[in-house]
Amino acid sequence: MALQDILNKIQKETDDKVQKLDEEHAEKIKKLESEFSKKKKAAEDDMSKRVDTSIKKIHEKTEMLAKMEAKNELLKNKRDLIESVFVEAIEKLKESEDYQDILVSLLNQTDISDSDVEVVPAKGKEKETEQAIKKSGKKYKLAGKSTNILGGFILQTKTIEIDNSFESIIGRELRSDLELEIAKVLF
Repeated sequence: MALQDILNKIQKETDDKVQKLDEEHAEKIKKLESEFSKKKKAAEDDMSKRVDTSIKKIHEKTEMLAKMEAKNELLKNKRDLIESVFVEAIEKLKESEDYQDILVSLLNQTDISDSDVEVVPAKGKEKETEQAIKKSGKKYKLAGKSTNILGGFILQTKTIEIDNSFESIIGRELRSDLELEIAKVLF
């Protein structure tokens, strides 16, 4: 066997091995690309599901917040409406033809025997308050000053003060009882 034949044989074996390695290499690259493609698809699918889930949660939360805000706005409007009913009631009491009789009734409900009792009238209602004191038969004096209340009066002695303003009576005594009834009528 000549040297050239040996070299040709070595060259052919080398070429065959290189070709075989190239084929194995190509096959491994194909396999890796296939695995990478599958993993990439799985990751994309997973990410897509996560995004969809996040979007759904955001929509649900937004919808819930919108409903809560609408409910809060409705409750606020209802409270405002109920408050306006009380304000209107105080205004009607203040402007009532029976204003003096209402004051007489409030004065007769007081049980103060102190001789220095002063009745502080609502601003603009001094005359009606003075007439109510006389009509009640109480020995109270009309105070020399009035106060910023919508109606009613404040009884004062040196040691005590009783707030019989319409705002106080309705707010203190009647509001909790009437609020539920007003809500039933309005809503």
